[in-house]
Amino acid sequence: MKTVETTRSARRTPRLIAAGLVVMMVLCVIPASALTVLPPKECFVEVANEYGPLYDLDGAAYGAGNNGTYYMKFGGSGLNALHITTNTGSPNGQVTNSTSATGTFYVSDTGGRGYDDDIILMFATNASLNNDFSIEITASGHQWEATGLEPTSYDYQAGALQETFWRGDFAYGPQIYKPSSVSNYPIFYGQDMADTDNTFQLMFVDLNVGVLGLNSTLPSGGMAQVDYQIGNFTGFGAFNAYAWCLDSNQGQGISWTNAVSGAGSSGYTVNIA
Repeated sequence: MKTVETTRSARRTPRLIAAGLVVMMVLCVIPASALTVLPPKECFVEVANEYGPLYDLDGAAYGAGNNGTYYMKFGGSGLNALHITTNTGSPNGQVTNSTSATGTFYVSDTGGRGYDDDIILMFATNASLNNDFSIEITASGHQWEATGLEPTSYDYQAGALQETFWRGDFAYGPQIYKPSSVSNYPIFYGQDMADTDNTFQLMFVDLNVGVLGLNSTLPSGGMAQVDYQIGNFTGFGAFNAYAWCLDSNQGQGISWTNAVSGAGSSGYTVNIA
């Protein structure tokens, strides 16, 4: 079987700017060059990766053509399976508030499907960014060719993503919520949603790895590992995770994110003085 690494170039296309699409439902394609508010769901988002998304398939599936985006579908709940954790022995995750500009966390899935084909990271901040702001993301985990079935052959890739992102890579906002199945859903645990002046700008990063559920025989328990290093930054930021599948009981696209409200919440924030 070809690995994702050897077939990636065949699936990647340059990111194209498109907007105002209406195809059987209200769809949106937001250009990365503009800071634009995202709706809660049913919209296309661009990732900040230099080479675009690992799987450029959603645009064609939803009538928009190959547009270099992922589709935030969220046709169901999508808040129970995906988690952020600092410990591979705690797959249900926890809420972590860090004061460090460097750190490591993992993305896990405890749902019944048992896998996610690809993980997309969201970083959000309400800080005023310096021109020399940077965030370096290194992701490690398992890769396979998405087929719509649970993978039986996969490869572990250390450093599947190693890329630095900049102030200009924030494409979305200002807004107080993150895309999910619930309207006006918080970006971080404990957020005061009545404070509509506390707005955030958002960046999405394709980690180029999937998650293989509760398979403890695999490195990192089948989780995706994220190492970050933030430079020239003072203020607050929040990480969230999203999962994409080629085929599932919710269809193709992104339909899962970590819960940050109520029981089962998990997340990772930084507050750097």
